[in-house]
Amino acid sequence: MVNKKLICAIITFILCFGGSALAKEMTKLDNNVTLIYKYIPGIKVVSVQTWMKTGSVNETEKESGISHFLEHMVFKGTRKYAPSEIDTIVEGKGGVMNAATSKDYTYYYINIPSYNAEVAFDTISEMVFRASFIPEEIEKEKPVVVQEIKMGKDRPTSEMMTTFFREMFKGSPYEREIIGTEDTVNSFTREMLVDYYNRYYHPDNMTLVVVGDIAYDEVLKLAKQYYSDKRSVPVGKRYEDDRLNSFDKPVDIVVKKDINQEYGVVAFPALSILQIDVFAMEILGEIISGGEFSVLNRKFRHENDLANSITGGYYGMKHAGTFLFSYNCQAGKGDAVRDEILKLTSEIEKYLTDENIEKAKNRLLSQMMFQREKASSEANDIGYSYTVEQPEYYDNFVESIRKTDKLEIMTSIKTIFSSQYVRVRTQPMEKK
Repeated sequence: MVNKKLICAIITFILCFGGSALAKEMTKLDNNVTLIYKYIPGIKVVSVQTWMKTGSVNETEKESGISHFLEHMVFKGTRKYAPSEIDTIVEGKGGVMNAATSKDYTYYYINIPSYNAEVAFDTISEMVFRASFIPEEIEKEKPVVVQEIKMGKDRPTSEMMTTFFREMFKGSPYEREIIGTEDTVNSFTREMLVDYYNRYYHPDNMTLVVVGDIAYDEVLKLAKQYYSDKRSVPVGKRYEDDRLNSFDKPVDIVVKKDINQEYGVVAFPALSILQIDVFAMEILGEIISGGEFSVLNRKFRHENDLANSITGGYYGMKHAGTFLFSYNCQAGKGDAVRDEILKLTSEIEKYLTDENIEKAKNRLLSQMMFQREKASSEANDIGYSYTVEQPEYYDNFVESIRKTDKLEIMTSIKTIFSSQYVRVRTQPMEKK
């Protein structure tokens, strides 16, 4: 049954706030940093984020993991601040600070009371423009990152996912681990780090996103004060190859681990986020995997008792993509899970009923509505969309979700599920 109260709430939100809720100011600073501002009155906090158009996708094989390592190093001293001093300052002013590195981007954020907003502009700009790269700190950080790599390998799905990315995105930088390898991390020199930093932490690659309870005039003043640095080198070359791998036959790889259950992925090649209808993918993912009574949970857990858990949906990057099903099941059930996934993909149209599509749209719009009440989430959406050069994902989300129909979904997936799949699974070791 359609939730009428939910629909009314969504419609009210769109009618009352549809244009103004998405309104923002966007400008270019003199050094080419993009500034995007969104005002949310009355919340007394602000989220200041700096997004870089670089991640592991721009690394050479020798540099593998350098973007992630840089994320660590910029906290370890700048021209103005000693190692670890920035954390102390931000926390002392009531702020929460963190960072993340992906294949396509790196970003830093501080959520802080509005009256202390200048602290966020000051400290993040120090990290992204004026990091020191103290030699002793570099050597101290290498074993920290190496330990991260080792701890990651302890997860039952770690080798499985490494193998999956290597197979699905073979021949492109997307096949490599974001964190790099022990060998590459230990090989990083100060010269390598400074060179990559100057080329990719470049004003041309930066988007400064400010969302919250702060006036635009104040934001512009602080942006010009703290984000005016220029680089003496050209911006680094960004990866631009929209590669879609294909397979002559199914790929099936088994990894053995000391575990009791099977973990697996069954995935199909898909176009990148810049080439595919991401809104159609959002709706399809919500239909098959959104909530306890989604198609996947109903078929694989409640009706057939095939899987302990299962999810499915489009995983897109700027220049690559895949439609991926991830599951966990009892040992010996993996082939049955795969067969049921293939059956589902072959008859996917029967699940694209008007009712299912409408419910999925309502849930997606509701999630967006609640998410955008938070300055940090709003800034995140803006930063991501503009950094991967798909601004319509933020600007037109409501309109695009509402107008997407069954035909558009079917058009988007017709080349996906007709492709050969890649399956990688982790199984229990044979008992002696």
